[in-house]
Order: sequence, then C-alpha cells, then structure tokens
Amino acid sequence: MLESDNRNKLIKIISNWFENQLKPIVQFLIYLRVPLTIAVVSWYFYTQIDQTIEVYRVIAFDNNVAQAVFSTVLVVFLSLGVWFAARLLEKCYEARLPDFYKPKFDCLYKNAPRLLGTIPLGSLAYGTWATQKTLQNLSDPTPKIFLLVWMFSNIVLLGILSYLIIKRVELLKNSKYLGSFASSQKGEGLFGKKFENVFVNISCFVFIVLSLPMIVAAKDSHLSFGLVAVFLLLVFFNVALFSWQPTIKSRITVVRTCSISLLASLALGLIMPPTFLPDLLGSISVVAISLTILVVVFSTIYDWGLQTKIPGITILIVLIVVSSNFNFNDNHRFRQFSKPEKSVLPALESSFQQWLANRPDLDQFSNKPYPVYIAAAQGGGIYAAYHAATAFTKLTEYFPSFPQHIFAISSVSGGSLGASAFSSLVKFGGISGKSLSQTASKLFSSDLLTPLLTMGLFPDLIQRFIFFPIYDWDRGRGLEVAFEKAWDKLSLPNQDNPLRQSFYQHWQPQGIAPALVLNTTVVETGDRLVISPFQINLPNKENIAIDEPDLDLKLSTAAGLSARFPYFTPVGWYQRSKDKSKLHLADGGYFDNSGIPTALDIGRSLQRLKGYGTTFEIVYLSLIDGQFNEPTTQLKSEGLNEVLSPVRALFSARKSRSRSAVELSTFTVNDGIDDPLKYKFRTLFLKKSGDGVKLPLGWLISKHSRVFIDQQTPDPKARPCDIKKFRQAIAKGRVVMDDNHNLCVITSIGDDLRMTPKQDPVIPKNS
Repeated sequence: MLESDNRNKLIKIISNWFENQLKPIVQFLIYLRVPLTIAVVSWYFYTQIDQTIEVYRVIAFDNNVAQAVFSTVLVVFLSLGVWFAARLLEKCYEARLPDFYKPKFDCLYKNAPRLLGTIPLGSLAYGTWATQKTLQNLSDPTPKIFLLVWMFSNIVLLGILSYLIIKRVELLKNSKYLGSFASSQKGEGLFGKKFENVFVNISCFVFIVLSLPMIVAAKDSHLSFGLVAVFLLLVFFNVALFSWQPTIKSRITVVRTCSISLLASLALGLIMPPTFLPDLLGSISVVAISLTILVVVFSTIYDWGLQTKIPGITILIVLIVVSSNFNFNDNHRFRQFSKPEKSVLPALESSFQQWLANRPDLDQFSNKPYPVYIAAAQGGGIYAAYHAATAFTKLTEYFPSFPQHIFAISSVSGGSLGASAFSSLVKFGGISGKSLSQTASKLFSSDLLTPLLTMGLFPDLIQRFIFFPIYDWDRGRGLEVAFEKAWDKLSLPNQDNPLRQSFYQHWQPQGIAPALVLNTTVVETGDRLVISPFQINLPNKENIAIDEPDLDLKLSTAAGLSARFPYFTPVGWYQRSKDKSKLHLADGGYFDNSGIPTALDIGRSLQRLKGYGTTFEIVYLSLIDGQFNEPTTQLKSEGLNEVLSPVRALFSARKSRSRSAVELSTFTVNDGIDDPLKYKFRTLFLKKSGDGVKLPLGWLISKHSRVFIDQQTPDPKARPCDIKKFRQAIAKGRVVMDDNHNLCVITSIGDDLRMTPKQDPVIPKNS
C-alpha cells in the first residue's frame, strides 16, 4: 500500500512538472514556430550540408575577402531578422494566447528571441571552423588561416550583436536617428506598424532586385507575365499592409513606401546585368537574404492570423499541397521555340557518312582505317563539367586534329555542360592570346551555383504558393542563364553566344566540332531519352532521341536538361506533338551516369556500315571517376537505417552502374586486343580527392580544385608514359587509376592520329 502511494505521488509530481513547467515552454516554442524553424534551417544549411562546406572552401582557396564580408554581414541581418520576428511575436503572446501565458516564465519569453537570434551567425562561425578542420593535411596554410580569421570575426560579431540586442534600450533611447530601435513595447518603435511596413517593403525590394534581372534573361518572350508578376507581388503585400493599418496617416505611409520601393526596384532591376548581384554576394549571402525575408513575412502573416483568427499559414500550406498534387503550378516547362521549318531528325548512319566524307585529313589515312572517336563524359556537377571541357581542350592542344576525329560526345549532367563548352570553343575559338583549355577554365571559374539558388529561393519559391504556373520563374533557368553569362564574360570578339543559339543548328557534318548527344531520363518510364542532332535507333528499332518536328531549344537549355538532378534543379517537361501528353525529363544520371551505354549504341550502329574496319575504325574514350581496383576499406554503417537506407542504396547503385559500365566495356570491347595502346575502349580517370581537395558535387569550383583537375590530363611531350608498367597492369586484369594510366591513354591517342612519333617503352632503371 505504501509503495502504491509513493508511486502515485511520483506520477503526480511528474504530471504537475509536465503541466506547469514543460508544457508552457513547449507551447511558447510552438508559438514561435516561424522564427524557430528559420533558425533551425539556417543551422542546418550553414553547418550540415557538404555543398555549403565546399562553398566555404571556395571562398578560402580563392581568398575572396569581399564575399566573406558580404556573407557575414547578411547573416548578421538574418540573425536580426530571426530575433525581430521572435520578439515581435513574444510581445503579443499574452494578448494572443492568454490561456497559455505564465508570468513566471517572463525570463524565458524575454530571452528566447535573443537565443534564436544568435543561431544563424553562430552557425556560420561553426561552419567555417568545421571547414578548416577538413584542411588539416593541406600543405598551404593560407586557406586554413583565412577560415580561422573568418571564424573569429564571426564570433566577435556574435558577441557584439548579443550585447546590442540586450542593451539596445539603454544605448539608443536618446539617439535621434536610431531611437525607434530602443522601444520594447508592442506598437511602438521597432515593433510598431511603421517599422513593420518598412521592413516588408525592403524585403520585397530585395526580392525584385535579385529576381528581376534573372527573369529578364530567362524569359521566353518579350511580353512576359513573369515580369509583371514580380511587381504584382509587391503590390499584393502592400495592399495587405494597407488593410491592417488603423489610421489614414499610417495608410498614406504604406502607399508612399510602396511607391518608393516599386520605382527603385524597377529602376535597379532592369538596369543590372542578370548575374551581377548573385556573383557579387555569393550563395551564403543569397540564402541569408531569402531566410531573412521568409522569417519577416511569414511571422507577419502568422501574427495577422492570430489577430484575425484566420489561419494564414495553414491556408498557405494547404495551397502548396493542393497545387502541387494537381500540378497546377508546375512551371518547369523548359525553354523552347519553333523550328524555322518543321522537320524530323536525320538518320545516324547518313549523318555519319556525310561527316566522314567531310574530314579534312581523311586522305592522310590511306594505310590504315580513319580513327573515329565516340566519347562519353560522365555526370558530377561542376567538377564533371570542368573535367570534360578542359580534358578535351587539352587533348586538342596536344593533338590539333583531335576534334575533327570526334564524331559525337555522349554526356550526362555536368558532363553535358562541359561537352557543350568544348564543342562551342572548337567551333568559335577561344580568347585571343589564351589556349582553349585556359578559356575553358575561365568559363567554369564563374559561379553557376548562386544564380540557380537565386531563382530557386526567390521567384520559384513564391511559385509554390501560386496555383497557376509562371514559366519564367522556373529555377532550372537559373543554371542556364548562369552558363550563358559565363560565356559572355569571355568577351570573345564578333560572335553571338552559341549557348543562346539553336541546339539543332549547332552541329554541322561539314564542321570539326563534335555532335552533342545529351542524355536525360524519362520520369514516366525510367527510360533514357537523348537530345541529339540525329536519330539513334536501338536494335529493336526504337529511336531514343527527341524527334519533334516543331520543337527547338537553346544549347544551354539542352545541356541544362541533362543536368536536372533531384530538387536542386527541377524535372523539366514538354508537350509531345503526337498525343499532347507531358513528358518529364530528369537528369541523365538516373539511368546511367557514365554516358557509356549511349556511346556504345552509336558505335554498334556505325559498325554495321560498309567500310568499318577498312575505311574507318571506332575508338571509345570515356571520362570517368571512381575507385577501380583500389584497396578495400572497412564499410561503415550510418544512422537512420530504417528511413535512409533505401535512398543510400539508390545513390550507391547509381555509382556502381557507372563502374560496371566501364569494367564491362573495358573487358568486352577490348577482347582479343593484346596491346593496351591499341584498345578500342579507353578511359581517362579523374581522382576526386587529394592534396586538401574534395571535388564538389555542385555548381561552384575553386581555383585550387581546377588546378587539381588540370594536372590529371598531362602533356605527353613533357614526360613519356611508362608503357611497360601500363601493359603489366592491364595484363593482370587491373584498371589502375593513376597518373601513368592517363598519360599512356593520351599517348595512344597521339599514336592513333600520327601526331607523335612512336615511343619505345620506358624501362625503369631498377628493372
């Protein structure tokens, strides 16, 4: 009996503690759900995402002080925004939810907004600290010192910010210009309607200035609803603010502020180049701006909902779910235009025969078959794009006739951007006084990430709340515009930007630039569908190329469609002419990330032509990364097995398929060929890490990483390959990813093209 009484007392104590201590705290945090959510998102973005860690590395390796300063300043504003929103809601807590308010928790109510306000800047400090920890083995200490200085600066600013927030009333109460910041009462100063009005208009102004130049560059036509919708958004928010004002004077203030914001944003938005602000600010800053706007606007809507008893946030969430479920706001139709004349694609075989007949050096290969290269460029974001562009341009510098021997490049994702850049540079030339590879390096030194984030976090994010599509707000166009502007920055003389021109008119059989075969994946079937200037028929006679009589698209759009990996860049779609159904195209890496299957399909079709083996021969060249025959390390299990294992398996299988494609092709296509220098399937490997470098799966790459990639396409004239070592490795059935492998493959290309004298094997002195 005594034991039962004690148990009941314990249960009562726990119940009372829960009811009187824990429950009020939880209720208050739920009340602060908007600023709390933004604070948690900022923590996750600035500390937990590998791409963000790579952005820190890029800033450090490039010694980009300006971008580090902008990032810190704008994250400070994000911290202020989170604090402001939380404090705004805290001042209304007793009035809005009197049943939940407990006077004994006033200290918590007062300090919770301050604590939330420190999270964004504190996360930035932690992120820079965590990044420098990844550079422990780096020989050059400069990037690490840069990150440490940046980290300490953030910590110092965090202390100053915390002090100013706590002491602002005492410090600013007598200030002529900053006196509004000293008030701590709801409806006055910082928490008054006037300041709320100014803050919302500043948020809309920043949204327009960042979005409008990008939308202008991405729009399909001169008359674009997307442009008008940007300004209608500002008017909508101000109409809402106008309706909330209690006096005529305050309403006049709203009209005045709206007019100033509208005119200023119109002037700046239409004058600035599309990627000027994204390039200047960087991705850390753009995310900070977006989160600052979200926390202010959504906290205002939430407060209005509590005041009017209208669940504004809930209505927005329902709108998102319904619009998405029925695809009302699917604005990811890719940019397209009509062909001058309706036409179907020519056959692969006739296109090749016309191309072969127009080779300027065909008569020089009278004693052996003409070497025809079919290349494959893997996916992998910016590092794959840079590797494809620079590897092909370096081979062109080593062997000037190399491009005219490449019939086609089958590319995936980032490799498609690199292949498009290479083909365009071969066709139009590079920067005067610089080599093609230097031009390619400059092209991909541009920031392709921040413009994509700008479109995704501003217009395309707002699109999720609108129940009809605004096609010019598609975030996928951000990558395309960034790619086009990167070409503009090359300032090449007397030519139009080829990335803005027709894909189907880019390749000509009479030219020396290779045909581009860009791989995508059909969402509805899982099959591959390629964007190609000719038909590609499988043995079952199925054409795997898009063949719409009246559909054309820009080269940048075609490359971008191949690089639409999940969530970052959305799935694009077009309407088929035969049945008017929508076909959704995702990243080609879903089907295969190497590009090898399509290259083999092209080659097998050409092998059936008359003259194969006598007039011409086919050599496959694959640009690929991966660990082949490397020492096995102990596998480690990761957390959240029940939830994340299916996703991890999906991505692991994607990588494994590429490795399998390389190994299978190496040992089947080359079957019966004893000399590896005469192999018909060859690989140029890319190491993804080493010397303090970890190549990013994103759209921004540092100079240090670019140099690391450049070193993996060595000049055979600088040093000969160790042919004996190469042959021994192949004889043992090992595909070895080392410097000598790439050097020997490059040497073999020179032997094919008769551009270098045949070398005797290099015999090591100790052999």
